[in-house]
Amino acid sequence: MSTRTRLTRAESKARTRSELVEAGRRVFLERGYHGASLEAVADAAGFSTGAVYSAFDGKADLFLAVFDARVADRARQLERAGASAASAAEQGADLAREFTNASRQERDWSILVIEFWVHAARNPELRRRFAQRHDALKAAIGRVIDKMLARTGERLSLDSEQLAIAAIALGNGLTLERLAHPDGVPDELFPTVGALIMEGLARDARKGAEP
Repeated sequence: MSTRTRLTRAESKARTRSELVEAGRRVFLERGYHGASLEAVADAAGFSTGAVYSAFDGKADLFLAVFDARVADRARQLERAGASAASAAEQGADLAREFTNASRQERDWSILVIEFWVHAARNPELRRRFAQRHDALKAAIGRVIDKMLARTGERLSLDSEQLAIAAIALGNGLTLERLAHPDGVPDELFPTVGALIMEGLARDARKGAEP
């Protein structure tokens, strides 16, 4: 008798979905969002096209599942990057450096997200679903900042939610600049700016607290 544990139906569906998400990530990175097809994803995963449609409503739904997995990974990376910062300025540099390293090492992912972002912007329902995932990343940055403030006792003159929005906007802008000029954005530019911004916000908060 075989000792191999048989998967339940739910476990089998979850494993199939996970394998399709991983195959989708590879195909999207290789071909881009518009160049990818569900048939190519099914072939890469070793499943039928019907299996893909059983797990996802369509290509956009699959991409959003891929994006969900990436957001979860990035949230963990950012939490580790900011876990030991002893000041707001140090954390600003640490988080910006993590963002910069990911942008440089994962150029194809940046291009893919930009491609889907523009596509989603033209579709109100898809834009809403994409914004929910994007907000999850901003929330993760906000949590990291709040933990640092609780640990160091510092205050900032801007709340963590607004700061997370500004940080992502600046990071994405520098990513676009790097795509146009790969060697024109020094690796330490964003960390330097991040530290200066956080130091300035902490200084403004101290001044505002003075009698």
